[in-house]
Amino acid sequence: MKETHVTIKDIAKKAEVSVATVSYVINNTRYVSPEKIERVNQAIKDLNYVPNAVARGLRFRQSKIIGLTITDITNPFYPELAKACETEALINGYTLILINTNDDRERTAIATSYLREGRIDGLIITTALEHDRSIIEKMIEENYPIVLVHRTLDNIQVDTVLSDNAYGSSRATKHLIDLGHRRICFMGGVDGSTVGNERVMVFQQTMREHGLPVMEEWNLRGEVGYKKSYEDTKRLMNLSNDVRPTAIINISDIGALGVIDAALEMGMRIPEDLAVIGFDDVFITSTKMVGLTTVHIPSYELGRVGTKILIDRINKKELNHYQNVTLPVKLMVRGTCGYRNQKGNKM
Repeated sequence: MKETHVTIKDIAKKAEVSVATVSYVINNTRYVSPEKIERVNQAIKDLNYVPNAVARGLRFRQSKIIGLTITDITNPFYPELAKACETEALINGYTLILINTNDDRERTAIATSYLREGRIDGLIITTALEHDRSIIEKMIEENYPIVLVHRTLDNIQVDTVLSDNAYGSSRATKHLIDLGHRRICFMGGVDGSTVGNERVMVFQQTMREHGLPVMEEWNLRGEVGYKKSYEDTKRLMNLSNDVRPTAIINISDIGALGVIDAALEMGMRIPEDLAVIGFDDVFITSTKMVGLTTVHIPSYELGRVGTKILIDRINKKELNHYQNVTLPVKLMVRGTCGYRNQKGNKM
């Protein structure tokens, strides 16, 4: 069917919505559910109904707003990242809005619908999970400005800004091994996250390189949360002394705090009875009362660099290829796993 023969009625019929709904989607005049927006846009694409002309009209009429998706606004990892995004946006004349997804695919769809509707000019996605792949790939295919920050997806061509998760995981694991630990547990994160997958994979690889067993029953999913990590630690610490792990690496600082609280409640000493390492280096971990050994993730720089790349894409500055930036991380050795002095004595 040629483009000139297609009408809004044809779009409505194919998408199984009313003609009015199609009009709302095309003209961005009323709220339409993300699921219906998806169906209408797919029908427009399938029937070759001038979608590019509509998109161009929206894109040239810039909103001067960019979006940022985060998984959980209560997670203290995100404020520094969001602050950097906002600062870089304001410097360049843009306003930032936050979309809290809770790792829900429907929330991600809502965020991308803002981009299609012209409510925002570009989108920084820190929440990419495997179940978001089709949504994100479609945005890339349709040439909308997006940048994946913190999390990415395997085998996808898009601008990314990541931290060096492989080095961080390897460094944390080797630190514990150097301290004499042989029974080490890794508490991973949410399913479908490349951040969690890479950290777990490198941990397991490092353990095997040192001839140490990787106990599957110890490699638990903490879901980057306090409660789940707390509960899993209680179960692990109830194992007999010759079976339970002597050290735990958690996918996040919040989860690591759950590990510490559970162990302390059971009368264990940190780090003498259980060594603990987290990831992120959120502010509270550096306080003298907590003193958590953790892998510092440069959250501010992730946000700053990601926003700069996005704005360059929006303004069509010359970028010859996709920008794939990996930022360095650092192990912050504090009090929850001890250290050795220069003579090799454990402290």
